[in-house]
Amino acid sequence: MLGRMNFEFEDSEIAAVSLHNGALQIRFSAARVHDGDRAGAGEGLWQPLLLICERVASTEKALGADLTPILAAVGRVRQAQLHIAGQRLRRLPLPFASDAGFVLELEMGDGLFCRLKGQGLALQALPGRSSVGSYQC
Repeated sequence: MLGRMNFEFEDSEIAAVSLHNGALQIRFSAARVHDGDRAGAGEGLWQPLLLICERVASTEKALGADLTPILAAVGRVRQAQLHIAGQRLRRLPLPFASDAGFVLELEMGDGLFCRLKGQGLALQALPGRSSVGSYQC
């Protein structure tokens, strides 16, 4: 039986980004998850996940929240970093929920870079979906 799972941002695949009831929802079609503190190239399982970002504004512009770049973000996450509660994280426990302020930086495989600032973050598995060892045929 697997212990507590951790989600790794890097190499995960974003399928869609949308706004729902004022929250930015990032749906991962293949999020890299692993058991406990194990982390290494090629290790882990893949699972669909949902990252919910509350009260989000883009930090790229001083006035207003232009979320257009992040809404177009699909594909592989090259690098990511989450600043939350005084910590810099590249992984999150699954599930995860916090009301703290955060800054999420995402660099996509196609070169798109987005920096989001918000208040409240949650990570959850999608209902009825399980993890798999590989999506390759």
